[in-house]
Amino acid sequence: MLPTGSLTPVLLGVTLCILGAGAVHAASSQAPSEKQWHTLNNAIIEQHVLPRYQRLADNSDVMSQQLKRLCTTPNSDNLNAAQTSFNAAQASWQGVQHIQFGPVTMLMRNHSLQYWPDKKNTGAKQLKSILKTTDQAFDDEFFRSASISLKGFPALERLLFAKNKRIQNSKAVECSLATAIALHIHETSLSIQSEWAEEARQISLAGQDALPSDSHAAAYQAYETPSEASTEFMKSLVEPVEAIRDNKLLKPLAASAEESRWKKSESWRSEQSVNNIQQNLAALHELYSGTQPISVKTLLEAAGDTLNAQAIDAEFNRISEDLNSVSAIAQLNVTPETHQTLMHTSDQLKALQGKLTAAMQTLNIQLGFNSRDGD
Repeated sequence: MLPTGSLTPVLLGVTLCILGAGAVHAASSQAPSEKQWHTLNNAIIEQHVLPRYQRLADNSDVMSQQLKRLCTTPNSDNLNAAQTSFNAAQASWQGVQHIQFGPVTMLMRNHSLQYWPDKKNTGAKQLKSILKTTDQAFDDEFFRSASISLKGFPALERLLFAKNKRIQNSKAVECSLATAIALHIHETSLSIQSEWAEEARQISLAGQDALPSDSHAAAYQAYETPSEASTEFMKSLVEPVEAIRDNKLLKPLAASAEESRWKKSESWRSEQSVNNIQQNLAALHELYSGTQPISVKTLLEAAGDTLNAQAIDAEFNRISEDLNSVSAIAQLNVTPETHQTLMHTSDQLKALQGKLTAAMQTLNIQLGFNSRDGD
């Protein structure tokens, strides 16, 4: 017999309620199946990754041709055209910069395309040194041994947007080096695009019990399950948000407009730093909800978290609207109004990071080690 006033019945009732609520939650919240992850992987590859690498290859080709034209016929019109083509190619890279796995990581090509942030100003030092040479051939052998800080967009930006405009001298080292870097960026982009065919094949093979009969596929399988491959795409969605906030906004903005150090921003010479962030966020938004017939958003909704699924979409839209209201920052002049808007964007990115992290828990995705931890 229970003592008078015993809490046992109450605690038992509470326990049953908790267990019942947990059962209801489990019934309404179910992580995606491997089949769903497989479908999502294919959609992301076909509709997001491959088109964006194609755009980078196409726009870097135009840039390479414009650099050749500039150095063949140096004048203001050709310089403007070369700068415009650079901006378009760089925007294409920003639109796929978040994919930090697969072919782009081979031979550190991700860092070769863009060595940034350059905390020790290595690029400036290396560029200053190489520009003193008079007999250097900027060929394949040069790029095989050159510093990664000399191979990509930051080095080319320094040459194309230098105030001295020495690049308009067809005989200057600046001109031949810039032409070579532009070609190297294009060739690197083509290689990455081509190699994604094999990466896509490996992702498609994930989880198959019976592999194709060809010996290469049987000998090597990069991903054991579709969800393992999907984890790489989810890292590409979640992890860049913090990097954008910390490196592209907070560090150059500082505490106030007066204290801002916009030279620490990503592409201040070409006045593309804000546009870079716009391209980054547009790409992440597409990765989140822009694929058909399935997307990360629809998986989140199917898992029972419709509220957060819609909140993430709304957060992306609000950030986009705010960034679209910010003009390109010219002459390193960060106005108080611009500073306030971008700091608000930083706060929104922090909120977005939290929502995306929660979404990964709902989807049962373990992101694991973040390469930025400890920075």
